[in-house]
Amino acid sequence: MGNPFFHFKQFSILKQEKGLKVTTDSCLLGALANYYSPKRCLDIGTGTGVIAMMLAQKFPNSKIDAIDIEDEIVKQAQFNINHSIFSSQIEISNSDVLNFSKVYLYDLITCNPPYFSNHLKKASSEKNSAIHNLQLPLDQFIKSIKSLLNPNGVFWVIYPNYESELFKELAIQSNLFPIEEYQIFTRPEKMFRKITSYSLQAVSNIQDSILVLNNDEGEKTAQFTNLMRPFYLENTELYQSKA
Repeated sequence: MGNPFFHFKQFSILKQEKGLKVTTDSCLLGALANYYSPKRCLDIGTGTGVIAMMLAQKFPNSKIDAIDIEDEIVKQAQFNINHSIFSSQIEISNSDVLNFSKVYLYDLITCNPPYFSNHLKKASSEKNSAIHNLQLPLDQFIKSIKSLLNPNGVFWVIYPNYESELFKELAIQSNLFPIEEYQIFTRPEKMFRKITSYSLQAVSNIQDSILVLNNDEGEKTAQFTNLMRPFYLENTELYQSKA
């Protein structure tokens, strides 16, 4: 059983008992999601709150809303945020994105969504909601994103390859257009995830990038290390052992 905490350079995840723990997915999305000086950001399905706090670190002048449908997960994320230096910058609520509305629109929206809808469901109801597409129909999800996004804003999402292509097809049909995509490989030739950004404005060419996390010997690549340098401790396991 792993530690219930995970330390970053500027904050710590102190509670991660409910739902998914801090994952490579969420860290990659938090690191790659970008927008020029966003005033307001929204993190959908915030889980531990890690992406919301990564956004707060990257964009110190932004206000960030973080939502999750599971009440117990919201309490966990609220604890983590309250014990961070970003507590005044982030507001968290127990909300379903399909019914979520604000008086303003968002410049930047992130989501590490439920997926693996056809995979065997696990026992935990919180984990079911976190990793299975139980309550988030894609067509309604896309409609909600469009209603919350600033006309010039950007939506960033991470999916496995199959789900990513399915989402992309439905998004384009709904006039939500891909503008940038990262193909993530755990090792050369081994696809892991796709992180794609979407806009209400179509572009002539999608910007494609490849990110390889480890080389063939299993060592972290310089590309991955440099991406996570602002967030990861140089030796997280050593730091945790002394905590």
